[in-house]
Amino acid sequence: MTNYIRFEELDKKCDFVNLVFSNINVDMTSKTDREKLCKELNMNFKNLTNNKQTHSDIVNIIESEGIGKIKEGDALITKLRKTPLLIFVADCVPIAIIDPKHEAVALCHAGWRGTYSKITRKSIENMEKLYDTNPKDLLCVLGPSIGPCCYEVSKDLIEKFNTIITNSDEKFYIIKENKYYLDLWKVNELILTSCGVKKENIVNLNICTSCNSNKFHSYRKHNQTTKRLGMILEIK
Repeated sequence: MTNYIRFEELDKKCDFVNLVFSNINVDMTSKTDREKLCKELNMNFKNLTNNKQTHSDIVNIIESEGIGKIKEGDALITKLRKTPLLIFVADCVPIAIIDPKHEAVALCHAGWRGTYSKITRKSIENMEKLYDTNPKDLLCVLGPSIGPCCYEVSKDLIEKFNTIITNSDEKFYIIKENKYYLDLWKVNELILTSCGVKKENIVNLNICTSCNSNKFHSYRKHNQTTKRLGMILEIK
């Protein structure tokens, strides 16, 4: 087994980017593993750029002077080529946002807090302002993360999300045996469509990290592991 999965459909739709997701064979918190994966992918490790993630709604804009510098935040956007962006996850939802018209990209780390604060909306708003992005042109990919099958939460958290999910008949949670399961995939899809992204341009890989904990690090399944998966997005 290789150290990553690649979203090959992008070669047909957005051939100017590379999008990959690491698996359990590597721990992306390890500099050695990050360097090894970049070498395997033929990406410039020196330009690899990530945030110090804090479950915030902070979006960092990466320009040439910011390459490789670490700031607090949970989203990254850029138009720079050969500058791979990295998001760390281990159940939270990694979301790639790609503008094929203006060749700009964003990566978002959306746990429940980032999702609740609509970090994808804030990323798209920055892309609209900086790159003249039209949400209707965007392609968005939701990577491996905990699914509604496994993400048990409190009723209070469901009620909290009810305050931001309006004018939608689509269910964003499941009740099983009096337990509540939040569908972070659906919530993020609803936020994206509310921004103007077309439903047909939102790709959910539908891979649950908890169900597939033999292939991916899972914070819940692996006893609050400190190991992390990585989604890497690069403009070629």
